[in-house]
Amino acid sequence: MKASARALALAAALVPSVLAPLLAAVEGPEYLGPVAGISVVCMAAVAWALRTGRSSPLAPFAEAAERVARGERGVQVDAEAATPEGQRLAAAFNRMTEALAEAEKRSRRAERLAAWRDIARQMAHEIKNPLTPIRLAVENLRKARSRDPALFEELFDEETSIVLEEVERLRRLLDAFSTFARMPRPKPGPVDVRELLQHAADLHRTSGCAVRVEAAEGLPVLRADRDQLAQVLLNLVANAVLAATERAAQDPTRGAAWVRLAAVHGGARTLRISVADSGAGIDASVLSRLYEPYVTTRQGSGGTGLGLAIAYRIVTEHQGTMGVDTGPDGTTFTLELPLAGPTTTLGDSTLG
Repeated sequence: MKASARALALAAALVPSVLAPLLAAVEGPEYLGPVAGISVVCMAAVAWALRTGRSSPLAPFAEAAERVARGERGVQVDAEAATPEGQRLAAAFNRMTEALAEAEKRSRRAERLAAWRDIARQMAHEIKNPLTPIRLAVENLRKARSRDPALFEELFDEETSIVLEEVERLRRLLDAFSTFARMPRPKPGPVDVRELLQHAADLHRTSGCAVRVEAAEGLPVLRADRDQLAQVLLNLVANAVLAATERAAQDPTRGAAWVRLAAVHGGARTLRISVADSGAGIDASVLSRLYEPYVTTRQGSGGTGLGLAIAYRIVTEHQGTMGVDTGPDGTTFTLELPLAGPTTTLGDSTLG
């Protein structure tokens, strides 16, 4: 058997063999059976190829195993023209990949249910917060009306303002939750990233914070859902402007507040977008849970705790990454997005 054929045989056998324990550790034990089955099938294919001295029938198995290792699901081997042994191996391989895809769907469904349970608990907690001041305001008005009509008139505007403020807070919370829960799949189209960054910056011209755009001319066109990407940038820029202006107000010696939006060609296949600010950084206690629903960096500033969760979900569904670098001199969020845009996958979204 030639060296190249031996290498091909080894790849076909080892790729799923290595993948099985990794998937079991990362995704759960339900993945172990299907991937181990793929490994056994490929091992049998190796033995068959070595025994018969044939290498070419093994090529489809090697290619299919590599595709499974890259994360593709529903991979099938076509062995209609193969020998009876090859057909049986192909049928076994195909059954194993179907089982793997089904195990992944079950795991995603379980993750989705667990996530919704957690969100429901957090949502109940967030709704209770505004209800307390609303109840106290109404009780104060009822007591004042029954004891002293003059005091009632004096308290009326103050207490009703509290009620209206908390009702508005509830409305924002529920609107944000509705957006998060009903987030549609991205509809990719050509996006001029420089124009999108400039639009996000222009919205804060009167904020008292210097928002500048640093994006080179001739950036490649990005395929993305423009509205969703704009939502991500608007959230990041609003957070950055607030952090920078608060820091400047608290410590004027550090200079004027600024926010910088930048875009560079991240590589042959990606575009990198960053939003940096001169704020005081993100507290370490929040950082590890930054993208979880109802975790906010804007305590007391009207934040719903869903902005970054929505942004992270949008970036993830564009098959990109979202990272953060923070410290006492400021925070930088970095998005890495594939230029070709999101591709269709068999999996469900985390919460969709």
